[in-house]
Amino acid sequence: MANAEIVGPASLVISQGFSAFATFLPKLSDIRKMDAKLNPDVVGDVRLGEVAAFALCVGTGVIASSLTGSPVPAVVGVLMGAVLVTIYETALWGDKVMNPVTVVRDDA
Repeated sequence: MANAEIVGPASLVISQGFSAFATFLPKLSDIRKMDAKLNPDVVGDVRLGEVAAFALCVGTGVIASSLTGSPVPAVVGVLMGAVLVTIYETALWGDKVMNPVTVVRDDA
């Protein structure tokens, strides 16, 4: 079972990670709708935001780890940042992974 003194800082790192990505990056739905090949400037902005948000997420985890003396918040920060970067990269370069392909047949 998790130590009660570690759950609080780890939860703080998770919520701060979400907040950092929401602050430094555009909305996920806007990135998903954008065509990355036609907008290379937006791709650069997203990557810069990912770096800043990931650094803040990991930094918060390291600070929480130094205060608690446990490596758990730092590990949570790295994992949270990696998951969110993966989600944003999937939305940026994915082929609309959550939308089924619909084909309109024109047989008439």
